[in-house]
Formats: sequence, structure tokens, C-alpha cells
Amino acid sequence: MQRSLAAVLVADVAGYSELMGDNAEATLSALKRLRTEIFRPAVASRSGRVVKSMGDGWIVLFSAAADAATCALQIQELLATDPTHHDPKMLLRLGVHLGDVIEDEEDVFGDGVNVAARLEEFARPGTIAISDAVFGSLDGTLRPSFDDAGERLLKNIAKPVRVWTGGSAPDASYAGAAKADRPHVVIQPVQTSDTRTEVIELADALTGDVLTYLGATHWLSVTSGASHDHAYSLTSRLRASGARLRLEVRLVGPMGAELWATKIDGDMEDAFDWQDSTGETLVSHVLAAVFDAERRVLDKLSLPEMSANQCELRGQLALDHLDPEAFAAALTYSSAAIEKDPASAPALALALVSYLSAAVMGFDSVTAPYARSIPKWCAAAAPLAPDHAHLHLALGVTAYAEARDPVTLRKIIDKALRQSSSDYVTLVLSGWAYVWIGDHRAAVDCLSKAWTFGRQSPWSLAIKGGLAFASLQTGDDAGAIAHAREGLETSADYATLHRVLAAAHAHQGEEEAAQAALAAALAADPQDSIRAIRARNLFADYDSGNRYLDGLRLAGMPE
Repeated sequence: MQRSLAAVLVADVAGYSELMGDNAEATLSALKRLRTEIFRPAVASRSGRVVKSMGDGWIVLFSAAADAATCALQIQELLATDPTHHDPKMLLRLGVHLGDVIEDEEDVFGDGVNVAARLEEFARPGTIAISDAVFGSLDGTLRPSFDDAGERLLKNIAKPVRVWTGGSAPDASYAGAAKADRPHVVIQPVQTSDTRTEVIELADALTGDVLTYLGATHWLSVTSGASHDHAYSLTSRLRASGARLRLEVRLVGPMGAELWATKIDGDMEDAFDWQDSTGETLVSHVLAAVFDAERRVLDKLSLPEMSANQCELRGQLALDHLDPEAFAAALTYSSAAIEKDPASAPALALALVSYLSAAVMGFDSVTAPYARSIPKWCAAAAPLAPDHAHLHLALGVTAYAEARDPVTLRKIIDKALRQSSSDYVTLVLSGWAYVWIGDHRAAVDCLSKAWTFGRQSPWSLAIKGGLAFASLQTGDDAGAIAHAREGLETSADYATLHRVLAAAHAHQGEEEAAQAALAAALAADPQDSIRAIRARNLFADYDSGNRYLDGLRLAGMPE
């Protein structure tokens, strides 16, 4: 017997007996797809281990409570938003607890398992119930996903347990509508003929990683399973010979044209690091290939020929650089999308974010033509915002720019993270919103997670800029310098990063480096000053404790 402290996830298919009674063959087929295409890859990607399978349920152990909660959220989101998982539609109840477990051969016992099982029974179909022990281990990006359900007496558990519930994904019909007219990528589960458990788990983990990271790209519709003529399709096969690994990958575009193929070699002795680097390689190349293919298609169309969604997507693609031309393009395309569809939540969000970002960066010539549109866009956004995390945040920050009410903006951030805690656009917007209200450690949490999911997206530069800025404000000057330099490799004209470098070097007493960075920042706008920066930014804490402004003063920025 082996005793340990572990995070325990207990999963059960709601109404399984009734589903079997209605159509046993279809139910077994749906259960198999759920297990192989969603549950097993999600568990493997968070380093979970299935220790017991009960046919319509599983017990999974994780070394970290955050991994268990993240896995649970991912499973529920994938089930809710994947239109291919139906007939019959399966709903899971999930319970997660952190406690002692005892493993004995093929069974598992202990307080951790008992409480997690009762939490699973407490959860409604399609949701998650976690204990206070798990909630206390979560960071600021995951906590808003759960509501306090109070102390509860659970069956056969002696003491009351404080329960937190969440994971109720967006309505599937809404999610489907939001993904309409988006490029569709089908991820085939990584195949392997190797019978070793560790190789099978590695294949599942790679599938889960790719589904998670690509699924966080809101301008893509990502599913697993069967492909079709109008979708991009990623197929992979993992071969193993002794300790040697080889992953053979092929990406084909709509109608079957091959866009990318490669072989990635590795070693089982370095399996975890190889999994991480391989997953990043796959996501990077898939996004780059889809980016290029979609850009080629869209660039052949005039604005009148584009649909609203196509305009919004082309505007998103423009944000890979944060210069006046990029924001001008994003506003051109997003405003055109709004004209075509005044109720397009993604287009309204992009327009508001692009306008506010350009204003904060001092690009007045870009924002001037759209100033009169802002009240109209806000009025159109208000009834749509409650169901759309990006728009909810964009509208909230726009209101904050006028009212400077950090308490209200914090509530808006919490709701957005609850709606979409793994979506990189929600995370980067939340991170920058935290910057404005002065909660820089929460900003680092959000933006670090955004980097995990969105490093290959058009928002990667905004993420690096936010990480550099928030790191500086927390006192991590070395981290700020590293993030700023990495961002400047993408865009040497991103003046915010030059200013962060100047401030960070100044705080470290590196006068020459600080003055060089400040000179680079002032090259774009020689008249820039502390007063101008304060006037155009949304800092809640610019009167005291603002290391960014203090560092710029040390570097020689004019007052």
C-alpha cells in the first residue's frame, strides 16, 4: 500500500443508466469518444493519472490541486463547446479535493477520495464542485471561476466541508454562434501502436496540450474527431523504439492540401520536457500555417466582399505589431465588421480595445476619426457584454477610462475570468486591467498564463508588454528587462518596452543603459514627458509607488 497527499478528481456521467436505456449502442459510442478524445487527453496534459475506471466514471490523481481544477474546467469547456459530442449529449459531474489517499493494487481509498466523491455527487451535471482546500491552492486567474456555496454536510463525511462550485461553461448555442464563420481546425488524437502505458499517456498528453492551446485561440473553431472538407486537420502518430521517440505530424488545409509536415524526435528519459517543447512546436506551426492561409484568402477580398467575422479576423491579424499602422488597420476592419453586423460582440470588443490601446499609446491621429463612434459602440455593446468575456472587459475598461473606479473594474475582471479563465484574450485584457488598477501581482499571474496559451497569437506582443510593465511595478527589474528585450525582438518600435527598459535599468543603477533606452523611446516622440504619460494612461496609482514613472524620472525623462 502507498499513502500520499494528492489532489483527487472524481468524474461521473450524469444520467448514464437512462442514456443506456434509451440507446445503449449510441451511448457506448459517445462514452468511448468522450474518454479518448476529451477526458483522457485533458487528464494527461495536466499530468494526471487515472487510478480507477468504473465504466461511466473515473478517479484521477494529480500532484497539484491547481492542475486538477484546471483539468476539470478544461473538460467541462470542451464538452460544452464541441459540437461533435452529441447523440447522446453527455454531461459530467466533477468533484475535486486535496487530501490523503491510499493506493492498494488497482484500488484507491482515503479521505481525499471520499470527499471528492461526495463533491461529485453535489455538483450539477456539467459543473464542478471543489473543496476549500483546493480553492485555497488556486491563483487569481482560476479563483473567479468558482462561487462560494458555503459549508455543506456531505454524506458520510463527519465534518462540514466548505464547497466552491463552478465550471458552468457558456451556453453551447452561444459558443457555436461565436465560432461561426471561423477557421475550423480538427485535432485528431495522437495515434500510437506502442502498448506501453507511458507511451500511450504521452500520446494522450500531446493531444490534450494541442487541444488546450489551440482551443484558447478564440478566432479558431477547434474540435477533435472527424474532419471534413472545409476544415484544417492535424494528424499525428507517435512511434517508439526502446527509449527513442518519433512523432510524425501532418497538417492539411481545407480540401486536403498539405500545409506542413514534419518528424520530431525525442527520448523517453526526457519525456516531460519533450512533451512541452513538442506541443509548443505543433501549436506554433499550426497557427503560423493557418494565419498565413487565412491572411492570403482575406487579402484577396475587398472590404465589401468580407463578412463581419472575416473583417474582425483580419483586424485581429493586424495586431501582431503595436504601431500606428497596426491599430489603424484593426480599427478599419473592426468598424467595417460593426457596420455589417451591429451586434457582433467580437468586432465591438476589438474596436473598443484597439481604440483605447491606441489612445493610451498616444496615437491621436489613429483614434481621432473614431472618437465619435465610441458612445455608439458602447451603447451597442451594453446588452451583449454579459455573455461575452472580451466585450465585458473592453466595455469595463472603457468605462474605467472615464470614471476611474477600480472597485467596479475589479468585479468586471472577476466575472470575465469566471466566464473564460483559459482564453488568452480574456487573460491579456484582464492582465492589463489589473495593471490599470494597480494590482500588479495579479497582472503577472494573468499575463503569464496568457503567454502559455497565446505566445503564438497576434496578441503575443501585448502580452510581453504587459509582463514587462507589471514585472517592473512589482520590483522585478530583471524580469522586466528580459520581457522587454524579448518583445523588442518582435517589434523594435514598441515605445512602451523602451520606456520599461529605461525605468528598469535606472532602478538598477545602470545609467548608460537607462539613457540609451530612453533615447530609443523618445525617438518616436521627442516631446514625450511624465505629464504626457500620466495624461494618456489609466493608472490608479500614479501618485505614489509607481515604479514605472519613478524609474523614467531617474532615467532623465522630462517632467
